[in-house]
Amino acid sequence: MTPKNVLFIPVSSPSGIGEYMRSLVIAKALLLQWPKINIHFILNSQVDYTKDCPYTVHTCQNSPTKDIKGVNNIIKTVQPDLAIFDASGRAAHFKQAKAVGAKVAFISQHNKKRNRGLKINRLLFTDIHWVVQPSYCMKPLNSLQKAKLRLFNKKEPKNIGPVFDPNNKKNQQAVLKQFSLIEENYFVFNAGSGGHLIEGKLAADIYYQAAQAFNLKTQIKCVVIFGSNYPKNIPEALLDYSSTLDPTENKDANNTSNIIAIKNIDNAAFIALISAAQGCVISAGDTILQCIALHKPCTAAPVSSDQPVRLTHCQNKKLVLPAKPTPEDLTKQALRLIDEKDELSQTLVKHMAQQAPIDGLAIIIEDIISLFTKAPDKANEKTLNKRNNTK
Repeated sequence: MTPKNVLFIPVSSPSGIGEYMRSLVIAKALLLQWPKINIHFILNSQVDYTKDCPYTVHTCQNSPTKDIKGVNNIIKTVQPDLAIFDASGRAAHFKQAKAVGAKVAFISQHNKKRNRGLKINRLLFTDIHWVVQPSYCMKPLNSLQKAKLRLFNKKEPKNIGPVFDPNNKKNQQAVLKQFSLIEENYFVFNAGSGGHLIEGKLAADIYYQAAQAFNLKTQIKCVVIFGSNYPKNIPEALLDYSSTLDPTENKDANNTSNIIAIKNIDNAAFIALISAAQGCVISAGDTILQCIALHKPCTAAPVSSDQPVRLTHCQNKKLVLPAKPTPEDLTKQALRLIDEKDELSQTLVKHMAQQAPIDGLAIIIEDIISLFTKAPDKANEKTLNKRNNTK
C-alpha cells in the first residue's frame, strides 16, 4: 500500500521551530520515496511560517496540542493514511487519527515527552515512536513502561538521534558561493528559531553580539542566522533564504561583510553551512546534536527550559564546550575552539568520531515504508477497507 495523504502535526509556537523544521525534512524525504503523495500540515495560526510552508496548511487557534476540537476536525477532513505527531497531540488526536484508519507515528525529544507517549491512552493508538535524541541523552525505560510495551505488543521507542537533510557536496559548494564563503574559514552563530528570550532579551541578539566580539578579536568571518521567528529587522542585509540556491535571487545579501546576517534558511542550506564551517556557536537544541553528528566543533548555551539537561549530557561525553547565554561567555568559549593549546577543545572532534553514526532520517523513512508494506492491524482492517472502497 502507498499512502495517499500524510498529515504532519508538529508543535508550532512563536518561540520554537525545531519540530516544524524536522517535519519539513521528513516530508521532503517522503516525497522522494512517493512523489504522488499529498502532504498536509496543521500549524498554529500565530506563527509566521504558515505562509512559507510549501505544503497544504491547515491552521488551528493555538499550538495543535491545545486545540482538541480543531485538530480532530482537520484529521476528519484530511483522512490521512499517516499522521505524524512531532512532540504534539492529545490522546484524543491519536484516537481520532486511528479512527479514520491512519498509521500513527509519534516523535519525542526528551524524557518527559517520551513518557507522555508511553501512557496507555496514547500507546494504544501509536504504531511507532521515535526519540530524536541519542541514547546517552535519555534515561532507560523503567520496568512499568517495559511491562506496558509487552502487554500491548508494542515496540520500544527508538533513539534515532537528530533528523536533518544529508549534506550534499554540490549543494554545499552552491551555498558557500551564495554567501562568498571559504570552507573552514568562517563560524556559524545561531540561537535557534529566533523567538527565545533570556531575561527579557532575544537570544538571537545575544548571539549576534557574540559574533561581533568574536570577529573583532579574530577577523574570522561570521554567519549569524537569526531564525524565522525573530521579530525584528536583522542588523545586516535581510535575507529570507529559499531552497533554490540561485545566487541571482538574493541580491540583497551583504556577502562582503565580515558578519553575514541571515533571517531564515532551509535545513539543507543550514546543514551545508554547519558542515563547511570552522566552528559553531549554537543553542543547546537540535543543532547541538546535528553538530555532533557532523563532527563539527561547537560551543552551546541553553536558551529554553529543556536544553540544560541535553547540554549537560553532551558536556559529560566531552562533545561540546558549554557556555552561558551571554555575549561574553559565548565569545570566550568560541575563542577556545580555535586555541590549539586548549586540550579539551582539541579533543571534541575525536570524541564525536567515537559516537556510533546513526542516520535518523533514513530510519524514519525505512520505518514508514515498513508500516505500509506489512498487513494492516486487525483493529483497523475494517476501517481501511471501507476507506479504500470509497477513494
